[in-house]
Amino acid sequence: MYFKNAQVYRLAKGWSMSLEALAEQLGKKVFHPCGSQDMESRGWVSPNKTEARVVSVGGQWLVALGFEHRMLPSAVIKQETEERAEAMAEQQGYKLGKKQLKELKEAIMQELLPRAFTKRSTMYAWIDPVGGCWELRFTPVHKL
Repeated sequence: MYFKNAQVYRLAKGWSMSLEALAEQLGKKVFHPCGSQDMESRGWVSPNKTEARVVSVGGQWLVALGFEHRMLPSAVIKQETEERAEAMAEQQGYKLGKKQLKELKEAIMQELLPRAFTKRSTMYAWIDPVGGCWELRFTPVHKL
C-alpha cells in the first residue's frame, strides 16, 4: 500500500498515553452522519470496520477520523436565487437590495440542504508511541 498527502510529526518529549486512555478520549467524539441542516460532520470511526476506535499492531496504533459533508453546488444556489429574485422583482415592481438577496440566498440554502448529496471520507493517523512519532493525513491510494 502506498499513500498520498502523508505528513510526519514528532510526539512531544515525554508524551505518554495508554491505548485504553486514547480509545476513551476518541470515544467522546464518535462520528455521526450529518443532520438534515448540517453542512458537515466529523468524528472518530474504526480504522478497520470493527468496534475499536484504536487498532494496535506490534506496538503501533492506527486511528481514523471520519468526515461527511453535504455537496450543495454554488451554481445551483445562484441559479435558484436569481430565478426567485426575478419573480419577486416582478411582483414588487423593483429589484431586491443586497440585504434581501442575501436573506433569500440563505433561505434557499436552508431549503435545499436536506436534499443535498453527502460525501464521506476518512483520514487516518498512525501513531508510534515507542518511536515517538505520528503520521497524519494519509490517504490509502492502492492496496497491494
